[in-house]
Amino acid sequence: MNAFLEIGCEHLPSRFVKPALAQMETLAKTLLEEKRISYQKVHAFGTFRRLCLMIEDLSEKSADVQKEVKGPPAKLLKDDQGNFTPQSAGFAQKNGIKPEKLSVKETDKGPFIFARLHIQGEKTVKLLPEIFTHLITHMEFAKNMVWEASGLKWGRPIRSLIGLYGTKIVPFEVAGVKSNRFTYPITSFGRKPIRVEKADEDYYVELLKSQPQPILVLPEERREALLRTVMAEAKARGYHADLDPALVEETVFFTEHPVAVCGDFDLKFLTLPKELITTVFKTQLKMFPVVDGRNEIQPYFIAVRDGVSANQNEVRDGFKKVMSARLSDAVFFYENDKKESLDHFKNKLAERTFVEGLGNLLQKSDRTRELAMWLCDRLQQTDIKDSVTYAAGYAYADLATSVVYEFPELQGYMGGRYAALEGHPQEGEAMAQFYWPLSSNSDLPETLTGAVVSLAGKVDTLAGNFLIGQIPTGSEDPFALRRQAFGAVRILLEKGLQVSVKELLQKAFALYEGKDAQQAEAELENFFFQRLALLLEQRGHAAGTLAAVNAWNEMPLCDVETLVGVLEKERGGAHFNAAAEAAKRVCNILKKAEAAPQTVQEKLLQLPAEKALFHAVQKAHQALAALPQQAGQEAFYKQTLEILAGFAAPLAQFFTDVMVNAEDPSVRANRLALLSQVKKLLTQGLADISQL
Repeated sequence: MNAFLEIGCEHLPSRFVKPALAQMETLAKTLLEEKRISYQKVHAFGTFRRLCLMIEDLSEKSADVQKEVKGPPAKLLKDDQGNFTPQSAGFAQKNGIKPEKLSVKETDKGPFIFARLHIQGEKTVKLLPEIFTHLITHMEFAKNMVWEASGLKWGRPIRSLIGLYGTKIVPFEVAGVKSNRFTYPITSFGRKPIRVEKADEDYYVELLKSQPQPILVLPEERREALLRTVMAEAKARGYHADLDPALVEETVFFTEHPVAVCGDFDLKFLTLPKELITTVFKTQLKMFPVVDGRNEIQPYFIAVRDGVSANQNEVRDGFKKVMSARLSDAVFFYENDKKESLDHFKNKLAERTFVEGLGNLLQKSDRTRELAMWLCDRLQQTDIKDSVTYAAGYAYADLATSVVYEFPELQGYMGGRYAALEGHPQEGEAMAQFYWPLSSNSDLPETLTGAVVSLAGKVDTLAGNFLIGQIPTGSEDPFALRRQAFGAVRILLEKGLQVSVKELLQKAFALYEGKDAQQAEAELENFFFQRLALLLEQRGHAAGTLAAVNAWNEMPLCDVETLVGVLEKERGGAHFNAAAEAAKRVCNILKKAEAAPQTVQEKLLQLPAEKALFHAVQKAHQALAALPQQAGQEAFYKQTLEILAGFAAPLAQFFTDVMVNAEDPSVRANRLALLSQVKKLLTQGLADISQL
């Protein structure tokens, strides 16, 4: 038999709905497992006004269970007269059995008294009220409301509850609302209740669809309906809709029956930058822009209303009034900004604090420019230095503009637009992409100028925050430092920039004059290491391989990835694996032994195996010195690791034939010195192969 729960509530913010549905499924599965009730399927679905949970094919009762409960030590079972002690009798009574049913079992802590219990299952219909109540009261939201006497904290006030088991009502009460079998239509179409007869998903979905004002309660059906109606309106005018995935997702969860309403707007608004128009549409008005085949915006908007009505023209006119007002505001802000220069806005940054304790935004702007110029010199890219200097110098200027104050999402982009208006289109492109990547997988700045400027801004932000101890912990990261570090690592790696993390951070910290940066630099290096390890895993490399790379922070990250790839290829070879195991054994021996001398005295070598190992060390040094110094080249790394893998045979023979802890102190010390040299070769070069 099926069970069904519907929570009818006031309008939940769209961003609350999907996480709430996921919570319902998780909580239901956990509760059913705790109550030992078997089921076939748990499915949560719904809208911003009704959260639904269907549990299919529940067992009629919870499962019986046998379990043993541990009690007092065995010596307390009976007294000297053979009577049960108060402790054992009380333990038996607590568990609902007679003392004679107690047993003694041996444990790792000695013998103890045990009670073997048989717990009978209960009828599911009796457990469901508790399950439904617990599920509702334990849901969590980003923000909560309290609206009634019990003090329940929930996303929005609960107004109705349905609880069904088959065709019967499951009686329970939450926040003063008692369960029944009634749901309600779309808000704007009355409050006449809709009677739900049984717990069946197909029946419930079709029941709501069949209403005079159909409700699409399944999110996937609403998504299909939304895309269909929006695309149809755009196609009717010969264009396409800009179906931004985030806006589609948001619209799916703030409607119950999405219906597109298309209108036009005044051509004068097309003089605004495209991103400004689309930002007004998507973020403030929740409307879809209309574009042509070249992705150029057209003078139309597509709004979405909830439900169908006979007066769509009036609805369209209402949307148009609101849209025109917002675009008029945008024109006002944009035209005002154009009256001033970027220099004007840059100077206003002196009035704005960057972060408490780190000065103002003008100082940050200057540091970013200095770091970007240094990067040009370090990368030997002097031909782009003038462009980098301009773009980095004005990268933060648009934060003082009216448009960005009103639309923060346009930071960077508007600076680029204003730079282009002042005759710097190439630099403007770099400025427009200054904050890229905007997420872990989104696009990087397209040009080298953009990459250098973006990297400089991110690293300066990270260095400053780490200097004042503002380091992300747990889920707290108010300045999005994890995202910025991940973006910086991606730029360094994917753009192939030939600069190491160590020297980049040293320069960034040096620009914060008069501050002790030693600890902060070490912490930020580790922060970069964590991001790099995650990124390499995402790019298909094995977890943990990076830990074997020595001095990763002193190499360009593209070289680090090359070395990681070679390590992963080589570790599959028998000789390399044998050498890695032997290296680990050498490390363990030296860890436990006395301090070894720095040099090996050849005259103290007695056995053929230790002499062979000594000559292998000398030969390896010669072979490594003879390699062409091509750091970053796969062939160089491969040849280096092949030389190290050659230690597998002589080390194996050494461990077979040689007793390291010889009785003669000088011989023992000499053998430890030999192993110490082997350790340096195998663990302190390009990579510590003992980690593999």
